[in-house]
Amino acid sequence: MAMQRHSRTGGMQKLNLTDDQKKQMKAANDDYRKQLTALQGNNSITLGEYKKQLATLQKSHKEQVGNIFTAEQKKMMADRREDGKKRMQKMSSAGIDRMKQSLNLSDDQVTKIKAQREELHTKMTAIRTNSNLLPEEKKAQMKQLFAQQKDNLKSVLTADQLSKFESMRKEHMGHRGGFKQEAK
Repeated sequence: MAMQRHSRTGGMQKLNLTDDQKKQMKAANDDYRKQLTALQGNNSITLGEYKKQLATLQKSHKEQVGNIFTAEQKKMMADRREDGKKRMQKMSSAGIDRMKQSLNLSDDQVTKIKAQREELHTKMTAIRTNSNLLPEEKKAQMKQLFAQQKDNLKSVLTADQLSKFESMRKEHMGHRGGFKQEAK
């Protein structure tokens, strides 16, 4: 989460916000947090009503913040999002190429893995954009998707390839300084 915040802050700096825009942004975010805290503390509404009010609050905040930016700043953000998507696609493609070489994958296996990744991405996007889900529900569904993805990979790789893949993944996570996931 800290990395996301840092990334967003760095992105905001590149937009060259005016002092007035910074004040408007701070006011909008402070107001949003205040309303969100009040909503989260409201125990007298149903879960359905909570979700509805949360979606309305989020939409309102997004519109309010969006109105702060100039057309040029909005274009810059859209361009950066598009560049990010392209970078992620290149990284994904490079990752599959490394897997193909390291694990000696067949063309059929590569095709299946690519299809699985595309399906995973589509499902992840659907979860992220589903305003009817609470953050905890989104997290649980994402966790379930990743477990399903792992099972799908097991159906494509041979036992030897899977073993080598798992050890490569553990080594990669160790080099990144990230946390290591439990083997399941």
